[in-house]
Amino acid sequence: MTTRTHAAEAVIKQFEGPWRDSTPVFGCCRKTIEAVVERVDLADVGAQDVTARVQALQAAAEEVLPGHLEAHRCCAGHLADVAFDLPSLLAPCEPADPAE
Repeated sequence: MTTRTHAAEAVIKQFEGPWRDSTPVFGCCRKTIEAVVERVDLADVGAQDVTARVQALQAAAEEVLPGHLEAHRCCAGHLADVAFDLPSLLAPCEPADPAE
């Protein structure tokens, strides 16, 4: 079992309720998001451009749940949303600058 990072917890927390940004969250969505954020280094992915972020998250989903995104557009949509939101989701997780 891996230890979740603060960033992974922040992303997973976004999917605890029945809705995220006016979009329904189903059990398959939670399973997909959880599997993906535990497979990728979110800080590394968050530093990439948005297209690379989407591709990295989709590749991780395909690795653990082959073919799932083709059948579950809800999950694909949530992954794309996370890719767009990742820099802001990571911002509170970054350590404070000691020089400030």
